[in-house]
This record gives sequence, C-alpha cells and structure tokens, in this order.
Amino acid sequence: MPPPLLHRLVAVARSSVGPAHPQSYFSAERTSWMSPNDTLSILMIIGGDIVQRAVAQLAGSGPRTRYWHFAPVAFSFGWLAYSVSTLTSTVGDGRLLPQPDCPIHVVNAKTGYRRQNASWVLGRLVRDYEKRKFKSNSLTIAFYRTRKDGPEAGVPSRDWVDWSGVLVILAQLGISVIPGALHGNWIILIVTVGGTVLALLASGLPQWREEKYAARKINPEKPETVCLTRGNGSTYAMVIISETGIRLEDLAGGRDKRRTSTSIMSGVLAILWIVLLLTVEGLNGGAWYLLAIGGLGMVQNVVADGAERSADALGFHFEKFNPETDSISEPKVMLTLKAAEEKRAGVGLSMLKLFFPGDLLPDEQEYWDKKK
Repeated sequence: MPPPLLHRLVAVARSSVGPAHPQSYFSAERTSWMSPNDTLSILMIIGGDIVQRAVAQLAGSGPRTRYWHFAPVAFSFGWLAYSVSTLTSTVGDGRLLPQPDCPIHVVNAKTGYRRQNASWVLGRLVRDYEKRKFKSNSLTIAFYRTRKDGPEAGVPSRDWVDWSGVLVILAQLGISVIPGALHGNWIILIVTVGGTVLALLASGLPQWREEKYAARKINPEKPETVCLTRGNGSTYAMVIISETGIRLEDLAGGRDKRRTSTSIMSGVLAILWIVLLLTVEGLNGGAWYLLAIGGLGMVQNVVADGAERSADALGFHFEKFNPETDSISEPKVMLTLKAAEEKRAGVGLSMLKLFFPGDLLPDEQEYWDKKK
C-alpha cells in the first residue's frame, strides 16, 4: 500500500494538471476576453518608435505659439514607451527627432562638398518623391526651384494626414463617452482625455519644430543649389535650387537645438504617463472600450508614420514641376550626368564621384576636365 502522503500528492496532481478539470482553463480564457486589463498594460509599453516618427511627420504644421504648437498625434498604446525613451534622449544627446530612415548624400553643386545627411525631414523628402514620381531603370535627375512667394519655408502645409489625426482624436473622445453614458463608467473618458492631453503636450514641444528646420535663411543674392541622392546604385537624384527659404546644407548637418525646458517637460510627462498606466491597470470594466480607443490611435500613428507626403506638407515649397523640362533621364547614367551639367553648371560634376568612384574612360575624363 502506498503511504497516505503519496496518495494526497497524486490527488493534488490530478486535480491541478491534465484533463480532469478543463473548465479551469476555459474560465481563465473567458476572464481574459471579458476584461483584457493585462493586455492593455502590456500594449501600453510597445510601439514607442512609431509614435516618435508620427510626431516627427506632423510637428510644426498646426497653429503655434512661442511655447507650444498643435501636432494632431492621437493617444495610443506606444506613448508610455516613447516618453521613457525621449527622457533618455533629452538627457543624453538632447534630440527629439529620430535618425533619418532614408540615407542620402547632400552635395553642394557649386563647391562639390558632400556630406551624409543627418536630417530626418530631408530623408523623407527624397523617399517620398523617389517612390511616387519616378520609376526608371536608369538615373533620373529632377530639378526643383523654391517659391519666392507663398508659404514660409519650414512651415508645413496641412494635408490629409493632419486632418485624419484630428478626426481620430475626436472619434476616440466619442467612443470614451459610451461606457459612461451606458454604464456610468466615466473612468474611460478620464483616461482618454488624460492620454490625449499628454500626447498633445509631448508632440507640441517647441524643440520639435526648431530641430526639424534648424537652418539659416537663404541670402537671395547667393542662391544655393543642392543635390540630394542615395548615391551609387540609386535611380533618382533631386536638385533643389534655392533663392529663398532655408539652407539645406545647414539642415543636413542636424544642428543641435536642445532646450533645458524640454528635458524638464519630458521628465514630468514620463511620470504622468506612468500614473496613467497605473490607472489603466486598476480598471474595473470597460477595458474593451479603451482597447478600441488605443487601437484606433495606433492605426493613426502607423498611417502618419509611413504616409507619403508632398513637399509642401514636409515644409518645402517649390514652384510647379514640369516633368518634360525639369527632369532628365538618359539610357546611361553618364549621359544623364552630362545632360544635367549642361542644364545647370556644377550639378553633374558634383555628383560624378558619387556614381563613378573609379577611373573614367579617356573621352569621359576629357569632358569632365573641361567642366572643372
């Protein structure tokens, strides 16, 4: 006969493991689906990088004062993670903008000086125009001139991405009222309003716009011609002739615009986001409404992050572009560079070493020697 203790251990094992009581498993799943509070807490700490890029896209386009501007980035699950990472950045390198996600070279057509781009918005400008306007097997060089009239350079125009953010924020507030009206649970509305206010405060810090367009003004008597391209292997180059606006070479340098007030505000906001997380953790009902609100905000953040935008929406205002006269595309890259050099002196020569880093053929070398 087995000892009594062994009998009891076997009984406990059978009661807690195995198919003897499957209802316990289904009960746990049922509880999770009825009130996904734990899921909400986990979602609150992911997606910070998406929030950062969404704010970078929309910063500077709305109404602004000296201390704040309106950037319609909706409250979503990634804001807590973003607030903590921002606090680390502001204390460290002092930057709010993400690193460029489209690596390009910025070349001065007059001096031939070339630098690796450190401006997030310049990288997005090339990415969006390269993908949307030009699809060629050979090199295409497009020429753009800044407008002498119209909006100020560095002030983005509003587009559908801005307005979609406003609509999503309003929709979130509308959803948050439902549990209060039906069940008297106004905590969802309080959390949504609190999260929206914190999101708008964080995305409206003045340093966002200052850092995004950190460059000197163009001297009209000294126009600037700058070439933007990914370099060797790329099929697109963008030439911007600036007689007004801001200096793109300055912008490409990624100038330091840190503020002490940004570090202080980032610390305060990080604490408030943690308080909001604790509030979400203590929810008693209505979690599905908050899941819908956060999910809607996450969709808006993702769309704002990846959306292709016009130059005006990015803060660059060009004259009307004519593909027939303002772009050059020849069957060979060398022929394209020569045609660009004939159109505007210095453009082809400044990009020559980017696309042909090695030795040239004798006739090619002779041609470029004459252009120096």
